[in-house]
Amino acid sequence: MTIKEAGRGATSPTRCSHAWVTVDQLAGELQIPKSTIYGWKYRGLGPQWVRVGKHLRARRTSVDAWLNSLDEAA
Repeated sequence: MTIKEAGRGATSPTRCSHAWVTVDQLAGELQIPKSTIYGWKYRGLGPQWVRVGKHLRARRTSVDAWLNSLDEAA
């Protein structure tokens, strides 16, 4: 058995259990322009965004927590 063969199947790929939200999806959900979300991101407001290549994503849990914090502040 070669080293390459021994390594096969030794570890199974882990699956990401996070639900991700795009800028388009959040803008549609909140019924606001995408530019507003980009402005919030630039000023450090809103949910935490992650860059995946050239795309921005936010975890659904982060978006929900941020929205809940707005609700509590009101």
